[in-house]
Amino acid sequence: MIEAQTLEQENIDANKIINFAPAELKLFKDELDKQLEEGNGIDILKAIRNARYLAEIDRRIEDIKTGRNIITFTAEEWEKFVNEQNIS
Repeated sequence: MIEAQTLEQENIDANKIINFAPAELKLFKDELDKQLEEGNGIDILKAIRNARYLAEIDRRIEDIKTGRNIITFTAEEWEKFVNEQNIS
């Protein structure tokens, strides 16, 4: 059995099957359509990279909308944090 991978993985192996979530598959198909319209041939790996990038943006937007993975600071906490940084 061949091991499958997803777009969320750090490194994509072109020799293995990629399982796309429905939204990722749409982004991938859109990227292929875009390449066809440009008339320069199809670069599957580029389409995968672009779909992966766009899917990550979509996930981060959803995180912001739902408040997941968001760290909030009060003005005082932020000022303390900034003042503690040793930026030269």
